Amino acid sequence: MSQLLGSGPVAEVYAVDGVALKVFPGKFDRRALAVIERERAKLAGLSAPVLPLDGVELVDGGRHAFRMELCVDSLASRVERDGPLPSEEVAALCETLPRALAAAHALGVLHGGISPTNVLFRANGEVVLADFGVVQRRQFRRDPLSGIEWVAPETLRTGLVEPATDVYGLGAVLHFALTGTSPHPSRLGELTGERILRVLGDPVPAVSRPDVPVPLSTAIGRMLAPDPARRSSPATDTSASGTTDAPQARPSRRHRYAIGAGLAVSAAALAFVLVPRTTPEPPPTSTPPPAPVSEAAEPVVELAEPIDLGDKVALTWTSNDDKLYYAVRYWVEGEPGHTFPVGFGNTTTVSVDPDPARKYCFLVRATKGEEPIYESQTEDLRGAVCDG
Repeated sequence: MSQLLGSGPVAEVYAVDGVALKVFPGKFDRRALAVIERERAKLAGLSAPVLPLDGVELVDGGRHAFRMELCVDSLASRVERDGPLPSEEVAALCETLPRALAAAHALGVLHGGISPTNVLFRANGEVVLADFGVVQRRQFRRDPLSGIEWVAPETLRTGLVEPATDVYGLGAVLHFALTGTSPHPSRLGELTGERILRVLGDPVPAVSRPDVPVPLSTAIGRMLAPDPARRSSPATDTSASGTTDAPQARPSRRHRYAIGAGLAVSAAALAFVLVPRTTPEPPPTSTPPPAPVSEAAEPVVELAEPIDLGDKVALTWTSNDDKLYYAVRYWVEGEPGHTFPVGFGNTTTVSVDPDPARKYCFLVRATKGEEPIYESQTEDLRGAVCDG
């Protein structure tokens, strides 16, 4: 007898004979299965609050499924049912869950998709972090915008998944536990492209609940830093206690996440600057001072004149910055506008009404994820008056 517990962007989770089965739409290939089994074996030996897989099996006509312990509740369902959690409970989660994440990272296992649905509660009240693994998320086609509210800006821009992106996802989940909403909740009438640009460009507002201690809101804010190099987890940030019980991951050439090392280098550099030398300084030379370094130019986006192709319009633009993420905004004269993401390219086409009486306006919006949103000049099509 099986009971459907929930559906995600790809898989469905069932309760079957006292265990949970996460059933995928098809089979994993041989390489993916090897990675899944290797990571399963690593996590099985952890004493940290991680929910490992009990096994991988074939069900229902040859579909793969993960078998795991059946938990009684999830953070998503608790908040939906009862509202935001008490700050004391979130503070406990902020101690426990980063420890689980750091332990997995130390073994080279990434999560790749932290959300409130995979923060689970056992029958005894213990919280565990479940559903680790990047491979399972890349094996089957999914909506690329699914779970955008938990995705780090750098992952949204490039698809990169690394330890720092997991830290951001966990920070987003803890923010949700405190507020009942994601760090970038959807807004009424907001288009998908506009929301993407907001996630990329807007900082996460600080939690303003009066009962939330400052250290807790600060810890979550550090996890949600837009720049992954400035992001830190309570499990690896030793600034408060000076120690940590979490295992430390060895440096990786591929992963840029090295919070502890970054703090050590910064401290050493600061000491080098501030501690006086014990030997006299050499006499000044006649070498001329270096020329002043000019500040980096602000990104500028130039939209070329739209090319009318009848039922489509070809748009091309240029910029003095090759690291911008673009979206196109367009509207019919006198009507509401539309925005859609383009990515890192410099050209796209837009479907339009071929009726010559339908006059259009276009502009390009861009962001680097941390700076403000930059806009090109507005260009008209068919003589539109573009004043918005």
